[in-house]
Amino acid sequence: MSKHIAIIGGGPAGYVAASHAAAEGANVTLIDPHPLGGTCLHRGCIPTKTLVEVCNLLAKMRRAETYGLHLNGSIEADWPAMRAKAGQVIGLLNRGIDGLMADRKVVHIQGRGRIVDGRRVEVRGHGMVEADAVLICTGSSPIQPASFQIDGKRIATSDDLLKWDTLPSSLLIAGDGVVACEFAFIMHTLGVQVTLAAMGEHPLSFLDQDIASVVQREMRKLGIEFIGRCLVERLEVTPSGVAAYADGQLVATAERALVAVGRRPQSAGLGLEEAGVAVGQHGEIMTDSLMRTNLAGLYAVGDVNGRLALAHAASAQARLAVDHALGLDPAPLNEAAIPWAVFTMPEIGCVGLTERDAIAKGHIVSCGRFDLRCLGKAQAMGELTGLAKVVADRVSGRLLGVHIVGAHASDMVHEAAVLIRQGATVHAITQTVHAHPTLSEALLEAAEDALGQAVHKPMKRERPHHANTLP
Repeated sequence: MSKHIAIIGGGPAGYVAASHAAAEGANVTLIDPHPLGGTCLHRGCIPTKTLVEVCNLLAKMRRAETYGLHLNGSIEADWPAMRAKAGQVIGLLNRGIDGLMADRKVVHIQGRGRIVDGRRVEVRGHGMVEADAVLICTGSSPIQPASFQIDGKRIATSDDLLKWDTLPSSLLIAGDGVVACEFAFIMHTLGVQVTLAAMGEHPLSFLDQDIASVVQREMRKLGIEFIGRCLVERLEVTPSGVAAYADGQLVATAERALVAVGRRPQSAGLGLEEAGVAVGQHGEIMTDSLMRTNLAGLYAVGDVNGRLALAHAASAQARLAVDHALGLDPAPLNEAAIPWAVFTMPEIGCVGLTERDAIAKGHIVSCGRFDLRCLGKAQAMGELTGLAKVVADRVSGRLLGVHIVGAHASDMVHEAAVLIRQGATVHAITQTVHAHPTLSEALLEAAEDALGQAVHKPMKRERPHHANTLP
């Protein structure tokens, strides 16, 4: 007899769990009051990356003459048309998800679910759903400090910004993380004067310092102002716009403000306390390495468990939880091998340990670096800004981390993700022939540089005598 899996939430964790469970022969009930796809599809990854792609095209068109092209007339951004384009993409992908669910005979109940115990969900207006296992996949939402007076118009979150009919002349962004930095580059490209104010010393402080430094340098070159070591305590609407205060002092003003100070798990209203589900101090549902909660039969997957706020990590966790619920004995995820992608301009792809974290974990490290501007492909593309960095253990040669900033970095990083997952050494990169001319040669050169053997940069004079020994 087929098992029955009930899933609360239809984002990248929920609909992937439903699709995978149905493919494994389970009966699936997916509970979500909203159209399927979650924040990622409707308010996050997909619409913002559509905007990033449009902005990349716009930036290239503005420097068309450097490619030998002469465009007649002015090049202007049409914000309503850009929003319409994002809406088209959302609609197409949403129909695709609905089609997948229909193909797999997943029952979609449009209602709000509430946990009764590890195998029962009460759905408002639809009664009780009983299952062999229940997955909570309700995602996260933007943090909204009360002192920020968020109204969605003058002071907004990323959810609100995508609904704006017009763009402001200036934008203050509170935050220095992924959402803050991606929107900083988007808005700047569209002609908005941008200021970021955040408590970090530099933007994207969780990244490898060399990569974050490239982003900060690009911000400075473009005229995006970054105010670091500045904890914004409150935002106020003024007759002329918005004012930001830190330590009781006015630190910045703008026509509008974007609040991007992080996201919080959406666990409220699920009946967790009444059911006895263990929840952390920030609302995250506590899970083990197999995504199990403290209630038998109940799993929590994706942003709501607070482990990794990444859509692709949520999908991977979903498959893992389903496999365990169906008795397939899966291995826990290797979270260190899950890559990050940040769609600034240029974009970022990274996986594994940063140099700082590797040293903190006791590794004696050897790092290699290579500037993308030294590649023939980068010169041909006119995409010169960027860096590839390899972090390796000097003693064993094991690849610990790879960090790339530049054109197509989010695509290139997966070669490294496979190798790190396999526990490979840096020689696995240097001994693999990379096609020429490609941007992926930057990773090859950075790996060679970690060995003191980079062909297209000055030699490290302390390079080893033997190719298989790290300096």
